[in-house]
Amino acid sequence: MTAAEPELRRETPITTRTLHRERVKVSQNVATAIAQELRTPVFAIASAAQLLRYRITDDPLVDKNIGRILREAERLNALVASLIDYGRPAPVRLVPGDPDDLWATVIDGHRGALESKALLMHHSPAQQRASCGIDAEQLGQAWANALTNAIEAAPEGSDLRITSTTSDDGTWRSQLHNDGPAVSPDALPHAFELLFTTKSGHAGIGLAVAHRVVSEHGGTITLDSADGFGATLTLTLPPAHPV
Repeated sequence: MTAAEPELRRETPITTRTLHRERVKVSQNVATAIAQELRTPVFAIASAAQLLRYRITDDPLVDKNIGRILREAERLNALVASLIDYGRPAPVRLVPGDPDDLWATVIDGHRGALESKALLMHHSPAQQRASCGIDAEQLGQAWANALTNAIEAAPEGSDLRITSTTSDDGTWRSQLHNDGPAVSPDALPHAFELLFTTKSGHAGIGLAVAHRVVSEHGGTITLDSADGFGATLTLTLPPAHPV
């Protein structure tokens, strides 16, 4: 046995997947702990604000600021829910399905967000339609998180493109591209980490959830930003196992 062999073993795909699962587990524990710490004080803040609103009814300035407190409490409640969803996910229940059909459903649900920025959505499903093991609810959330991220990054009046293919072995591959600013090389390696974000006012949970869900489906998700222009999210899913 040479000195290089132990190093090669540490880089095998099986070891890489094991290390990834361990990192995700640590992130899930952190997310759950943060959510538990936030839940009680956020509820208390919202309750106190509601009480003040009922007690003080003749001061427009006070009412305006109470409304602001309640909106921020609602935003924090959404953050807590997202952290719990990431930290304590329901087990995936896979059934055969076409992930491009799921894309179509998610796109339809985001028509308002697309139209608000005058974005033109191009979806090209795989010519050879895929059959993958999918949990429609969880994978739909992953697709929604990915699309929301692309919509936020895309310049107003630009195009978004989803192009899918199916390989000979049945593996489905889909690329979501936006023409927004390039993602910095320093940020790319951290794009799917919990609580990492480059956007002001964002918690950095959406892509982390998408990464967890896709990984639990046996697939992959990567982000590239080539030539300093735009960003492309690439998703893959394996074919469904024969019943």
